[in-house]
Amino acid sequence: MNRAAAAIFLVLLCSACPKRLEFGPEGRIEDAQTLYQHVRERQAKVVNLEGDAKLHVDSPQGSGTLSTYLSITRPALIHLETYDFFNRPVASLVSNGERFGIYQAGQNTYLQGPASAENVSRFLPVVLPSEELVAVMLGQVPLLPPESMTLELDEKERVYVLKLQRGPATQTLRVDPKHLRVVKSEVRGVPGYDLAFEDFELRDDQLFPNKVHLVAASAGTKLDLKYTDIRLNGRPDLTLYELGAPEGAKVVDVDARGQEVRPEGPVSQPPPAPGS
Repeated sequence: MNRAAAAIFLVLLCSACPKRLEFGPEGRIEDAQTLYQHVRERQAKVVNLEGDAKLHVDSPQGSGTLSTYLSITRPALIHLETYDFFNRPVASLVSNGERFGIYQAGQNTYLQGPASAENVSRFLPVVLPSEELVAVMLGQVPLLPPESMTLELDEKERVYVLKLQRGPATQTLRVDPKHLRVVKSEVRGVPGYDLAFEDFELRDDQLFPNKVHLVAASAGTKLDLKYTDIRLNGRPDLTLYELGAPEGAKVVDVDARGQEVRPEGPVSQPPPAPGS
């Protein structure tokens, strides 16, 4: 065999060999509780984020992509601004964890009320509590408090498979064995949503996903968040989380369900039309 043929043979041989799994400094983890604790510790290292992103929504109510500026801080501080294709303001949302306000530029209307899941998720076709929305945008998975858990190593997918169980609910986490970061989460047995993280990059000593995918199958909804220019764990500008209506905007008070309220109580719904 000549040298050229030998080189080609070695290349083909090496390409056919599976790459060796890489583990972190801890080596291969065999205990589910140990991996669960490592996952929690890795997620806790990112506490705030500020910068720009693209938000794509695909839902029964419609689809589209918006440019987004966001500043979020654990556990529940949120400041989001969205812009259309022509960089015109669409909406802005602020929540301090207890109260929220959202300005709708097209209607020049400012809604305010308690920071319930229904209210802080008004700009999304899926309802998430403040703490979960912040966690997801920080590249983290809201974890099911487990009653029991199991751990396997999937050598084909090259991930740990950590399964959490609580009553009828299960959460299956696929975890990178080297960096111990969750790359995928699936919830079954109860209403929930699946998460996937991609395009990890080392940012300020933190391995962080540039892409976040959320799928709520029961609502027929998909959200894709792609970060373009962000900063992690900086000193947050707390003025961004101050509530207040823009000058000249119509102010509407809403209750925890998002219904308009007046001093005498919730606005009653109009009666159905005859024959409806």
